[in-house]
Amino acid sequence: MSRRGLNRATPARQFLLERVELPALEAIEHLAGMQSQAPLAPYVGLWTRLAGFRTVELSTLTVERAAVRAQLMRNTVHLFSARDCLNW
Repeated sequence: MSRRGLNRATPARQFLLERVELPALEAIEHLAGMQSQAPLAPYVGLWTRLAGFRTVELSTLTVERAAVRAQLMRNTVHLFSARDCLNW
């Protein structure tokens, strides 16, 4: 693989090169923890990654406890799916 390919692999894996069409919960699980220190950070993070993302989708996941914010990595607040949070 070329140096450019290696340099692009991580942002591509994190959905940072182009928006993808995934449900928010699936994207959250794929990312294995999204930085969520500030309350709006996960909304912006998902909006920049997901085509057609609407804030109500993440709000609903949170209210239904399918997505949670927790301190699991380096004592920093991250957003996880509830299933991933329990497994971690």
